Order: sequence, then structure tokens, then C-alpha cells
Amino acid sequence: MSDPVRVPPEEQIPTGGRRLVLGALALLLTAGLIGFEAWPLTAWRLFSLSRGDRQTMWVLHATTPEDPARVVDLEELPLRYRHAAWPMAGLPRASDERRDDVCRALLGPSLEVVPDLTELRIVRDRQRLVERAGEWVVEHDPEPLHACGPEAP
Repeated sequence: MSDPVRVPPEEQIPTGGRRLVLGALALLLTAGLIGFEAWPLTAWRLFSLSRGDRQTMWVLHATTPEDPARVVDLEELPLRYRHAAWPMAGLPRASDERRDDVCRALLGPSLEVVPDLTELRIVRDRQRLVERAGEWVVEHDPEPLHACGPEAP
């Protein structure tokens, strides 16, 4: 029988490092198995849930003299407003004061994108993917939730 290979002490993995890796692995597996989302631990639902033909999006519609429903893409707004759909998603259950606060917060950057804006509407857009004449298109069913506008000077 041959002797087991001996690793010199300076090349061995420290016990603390092994415990850290095993602890992190246990936390990640626990989050996935139990199904809770607490950053940086995740159940990976974003990537594992299947999506149907219906989806709800939160969008901004700007009224201008030329266009009564110009969509203001959140990507057009400054970086800090790119995830504005998250606070907008909570507005159906929010008070009128909260709705107005969110709308007014989005009004300033929207005016930079659409200077002739006369009214900004927060809209819940229920979208559905349908096939028409062999092509897939998205049908929109917009529902305005709240509106605000620039104050008159």
C-alpha cells in the first residue's frame, strides 16, 4: 500500500476559508430551497418562472400639443429614474398624496425629455402577445392611474 500524498502546511487550505465557503454555499442553497429573496441571497425566480402571454408594465404618457399620449421611456430619463416602475407598481394601493408625490418626482426629468409636456400620466399598461397574420404583436390596454402637470408660472 502506498503512502497518502502529504501536502505541505503552507499549501493547505485554511480551515476558516473552508468554513466560509461551506457557510456561503449553505446560505445560497437554503434561499433557493425555501424560496426567499433577501439580497444577495435569491431563490432565482427571475430566471426560473415561465412567462405567459400577458404582462403588466408601468409607463409614463406625456401629453403634448402634437401627441396626446407620447410614451416617455424610462431609459430616456436620467439614470436614477431608470427603475421608476418599482414605485409606480405600488401606486394602486397608495394614497392620492403618494401618487402625486411620485408623479411630481417624475415630472421634472420628463420635462427635460419632453419640454412641451402639458400633462404627465402614470399608466398601467396591460399587454398581451397575440398572433395576427402570422406575426406576433403586442396589444396594449392602457389604464391611466394618476396625472400631474407643470405648474403655471
